[in-house]
Amino acid sequence: MFDGGTPILTLMLAVIGGAALVDVVRNRQALFDDRLTMDERQRLTRLALFVLVPLSVILHELGHAVMVKAFGGQIVGWGFYLYYGYVEHTGYYTPIQLAWIAVAGTVVNVVLGLGAIAWAWFRPGNVAVRYLLFVFGAFSLLNSLVFYPLLDALGGISGDWETIYSRQTPIFSAVIGLLHATILIGGVALWRNTSIRAGYERRTGLRRETAVFAGPQPERQPDGSQRELAGVLAVAAAAASNGWRHPVTIATDDQSGGAQVVVRWASGGFQRALLVHAAPDGNHTRVELHAAVQALEPSSHPFQRQLARVDGIPTTEELTPYIRRFLDYVDTWDGATITTPN
Repeated sequence: MFDGGTPILTLMLAVIGGAALVDVVRNRQALFDDRLTMDERQRLTRLALFVLVPLSVILHELGHAVMVKAFGGQIVGWGFYLYYGYVEHTGYYTPIQLAWIAVAGTVVNVVLGLGAIAWAWFRPGNVAVRYLLFVFGAFSLLNSLVFYPLLDALGGISGDWETIYSRQTPIFSAVIGLLHATILIGGVALWRNTSIRAGYERRTGLRRETAVFAGPQPERQPDGSQRELAGVLAVAAAAASNGWRHPVTIATDDQSGGAQVVVRWASGGFQRALLVHAAPDGNHTRVELHAAVQALEPSSHPFQRQLARVDGIPTTEELTPYIRRFLDYVDTWDGATITTPN
């Protein structure tokens, strides 16, 4: 699997990692302020993927080396290719000792991943640092608990997981398998939990406080589904407008059994608004996007138009690109010819 092209690929990835690190250092003041744009998130993601993950591979191999020495073995060689490393050693080991040597590297990665996520969750701090820790933690866990086991099983590399799940250590393998499944299933369940997702979005600047429409409010309190729908709209609008080229105000409202969010801004001599409204439509829910522009002159009349309709309840990730796309589109309106983008 690893041939003469591996050093070349490693060098290319090292160049990418170096560029990502230099980019973050040069732009550190903007990156680590109180506002994190989409572009800055991409920069931090590159830093995590091309710099922090390779560093965790070094610690992974160090974990193997420590266990080798603990069982009286000798280190005779090692290698590091950013996302792949190895430790060559000699010694006389029992099957359970070999299993512990094999699992030690993964234990390091799991501790790093869970530790990074826990630090970002429980410790107050800068949104950029928290985002970087969350992304690194996720990459570390996915790399060690998903990608590496699959590569070992399907790629025929005879790596750690072949030893961890050896038939010679059935009890050890069963315990590790239970822990392995618990972390993966628990991680998916937590990520699908709306409260956990909202907490992550607050800690990484994806969710911000929104203004509320003035005027009379509905007497009844929205039910759980309506609150959840309003939350999706608000979070998507905040994420789409985060780091956008114009300052915006975001207002949310519950009305007619549904929910809506309005994003307002001024540009090019016009007051502009993008309204996202969600409401029941029979047995389904529909989401409509409308826009309005009005020249700043007192005698001007507003121009309004429906832009799109989405059937069903979208997720934040599905709705955010829609809103960002139409923010850019409505920002080009000048009251003349209007066409809806494909």
